[in-house]
Formats: sequence, C-alpha cells, structure tokens
Amino acid sequence: MDLHTLKHFLALADTLNYRRTAEAVFIAQPALSRQIQQLESEIGAQLFLRDKRNVALTPAGVFLRQEAGRLIEQLEEAFRRAGQIHRGEAGEIRIGHASSAMHSILPRLLVGLREKTPNLRVLLMETTNRFQLQALQNRTIDVGFSPNITSPPGVSSRVVYEENLVVVLPAHHPVSADTFTDLSVFAHDAFILPPLAEGSGYVEIIHALCQQYGFLPRTAYESAYSGTVLRLVEAGMGISIEPASALRGQDLPLKTIELSNVPQKAEMRMLWLTERTAELQPFFDFVDRLL
Repeated sequence: MDLHTLKHFLALADTLNYRRTAEAVFIAQPALSRQIQQLESEIGAQLFLRDKRNVALTPAGVFLRQEAGRLIEQLEEAFRRAGQIHRGEAGEIRIGHASSAMHSILPRLLVGLREKTPNLRVLLMETTNRFQLQALQNRTIDVGFSPNITSPPGVSSRVVYEENLVVVLPAHHPVSADTFTDLSVFAHDAFILPPLAEGSGYVEIIHALCQQYGFLPRTAYESAYSGTVLRLVEAGMGISIEPASALRGQDLPLKTIELSNVPQKAEMRMLWLTERTAELQPFFDFVDRLL
C-alpha cells in the first residue's frame, strides 16, 4: 500500500466509476482495478461491490474512505510544514478559543505575534470546549484557549491566568452589588449557562459553586458564547455567571457582582496535543515571555 493507491481509492470512492477515475488519475483502467484488488487483499476486506452496471462502497469501504481522507490530509499538512521549516518560512498557527479569551489574552498575544513574527499567519476559531477538543484531536487547530476545560488523555493543558467569576444581572434585577449577601439569593432565578456537553469543566465549576449555597442553578437558556449570554441577560431572560474578562469592552445596561471571595476561579487554560509538545515549544516560549 502506498499514498498513490490510497488517493486512487478515494478518487474511485467519490466517482464510483472505474473509467472516469482512471482517466482522472492518468492510469489505465486495468491498472486501477489491480490496485484496488491489491488494496482489498492487503486489508483483508472488500471495499467495493461491483457488477456490470454499478459500483458501490461496502461498509468497510465507507469507513476507509473517511479515515483515509483524514490521514492523507494530515500527511499532506505534515509535508507542507516540513517544507516551510526547510525553507525558513514562518508558516501558520491555528488557535481555537472561547469567547472570553478574545477579551483577555488573545488580543495581546496577536499583537505580540505580529510584532515578533510578522510573516506568521494566524488562524482563529471561536468555538465551544467540546469542539475545541475535537479540533485539537483532528489537528484542525494547533492550540486552544478555554476556561476551566477538562482535558482528556492525550491532551495537555496549563493555566495561563486566573480571574474572578462575575454574576451578570439585567438592569431591573432587585439584587445589586450593594445588597448582595451570597449566591443563595439567586436560588430561584433562571440561569443562562453553556450546555453541559459544550462547556465541559466550566459548567461543573458553576454547579459546584452554587451547590455550596444550597442549590443547583435552574437553566432556562443555554449558550456557549458570552456575547449571546450577555444579550439574553440584557433582555431579562435570566442571569448568568461569566469570567470577568467576558465583560470587558461591553457597553450593555447590566448589573454585575464580582465574586472575589469564593475559591472557584475562571482558569484560562491553553491546550494542545501532548504528542506535539516539542513541535509547539517555540509558541509556548513566546506565551511565557508575553505573560
């Protein structure tokens, strides 16, 4: 099996036509048939169902099409990166981030990268905790920044900064910073929080914090994006608890109560695939110097 054979398999899986595929990849049709037969023999599975009129993928072929496509993309990305290193080119860094990271570390980081490495291309992806982990594992991003995220095996993380949590209230809410005693006063309020599956780690922190005061938050609306949460609070749809940085640059008619005397903090974590630690070390060094 070689890369060309896999690419020819993927081309046939797309067209399901031996003649058109052979023409597209510039080989003779019998040669393409032999390649597919050798691939099936090597794998030990039939990949295509064939008769005189039709060609269709078997379940094994469907699976290989998905996995082989992903592996070839990763391999071609590795070739491209290796070429950039050889030529001394800056390349690119792909960064996934939560909403609050854009109100805290990311602008400073991006300015610093532009000053120190002006030829470095930076790609940003605002996403939830769950999709950030998936993007890391699929290598569609290189590093991520998210608060209180729980990293699975194979993903490393470190805290880059901590900040206080803030209760966010609509302007007409009867509780204010002056009358606030503790979180139990919000036991009967509707909350706007990230979905548990999307905000893994962060939502558990909020639940643990509220449980200390005798209740679990009743979630009325769910959103993993701070901008949406703040707009919903402004509209009087509920209250929320956000990292302090999520409120920077906002000019909405909201009340806020900073929770400076609770042990729970918003921990902004940087995440990456453990196996890529050595490769990404120059970026980590830059983050260390910036902080």
